[in-house]
Amino acid sequence: MPLEIAGLKVERVTPRAPARANPILFLHGMWGGSWMWDHYLGFFAGRGYTGYALNLRGHHGSKPVDDIGRVRFADYLADARAAAAAIGNPIIVGHSMGGLLAQKLAELGEPPAVVALTPAAPRGIFPLCTVELFRVSLVHFHEFVLGRPIVPTPAEADALLLGRIPPDERRAAFERLVPESGRMAFDVAVRGVPVDAARVRCPMLVVAAREDRITPAKMVGKIAGKYQAELRVYDGHAHMVVLEPGWELIAGEVASWLDKEVR
Repeated sequence: MPLEIAGLKVERVTPRAPARANPILFLHGMWGGSWMWDHYLGFFAGRGYTGYALNLRGHHGSKPVDDIGRVRFADYLADARAAAAAIGNPIIVGHSMGGLLAQKLAELGEPPAVVALTPAAPRGIFPLCTVELFRVSLVHFHEFVLGRPIVPTPAEADALLLGRIPPDERRAAFERLVPESGRMAFDVAVRGVPVDAARVRCPMLVVAAREDRITPAKMVGKIAGKYQAELRVYDGHAHMVVLEPGWELIAGEVASWLDKEVR
């Protein structure tokens, strides 16, 4: 069910049985939207969770912006904080850049738990550590520096994002990607987003994928180490663990971890 929270478009799915005390707020990554969480919304509703998948400003009609290229990471963080406050004490599950938003929410508040799926790195952990990502970053560097919208080509999306998704589903997923902020990408990849690990007190699960060319498993392991978080590494997966075949296994293990950590 679509609704609006703090001027932002949100997709909500509720369980048939009485809901658990804590809902889940799902945060998408670059070029994404609430649609990326369709599998997870249904899956976790089946486990008794009310799920909210946020569309960040400028994405899929959510809080229109004058120039998506100049939106800052801080703007997206404000969106995530506003949604979390309106929902009320949600568990935070974030993917990619949304996983970095989740790390910041863990620092700035005290959510019941945080799950970071193939997350972007905070300041202090070098983010451009695959050849493919470095090459694409050079191609789009002027967009980073000048704060222009970034739109991946099909070849770039296949190399970095969608390569483990079946071809017919891959095309449909690519067509739903939207322009992303060059300024935000510069904030994350060049300036770096600081997170004070000493202020992160909630349970955290970090998920890495062996074939990930954006946030490789070795780098994601460093993120988990920063927070002394539990790390799970999955073979046969790349960056888009929420859409790739076998997503059910990861979602099931996330749900089991939440059963253990959130009472």
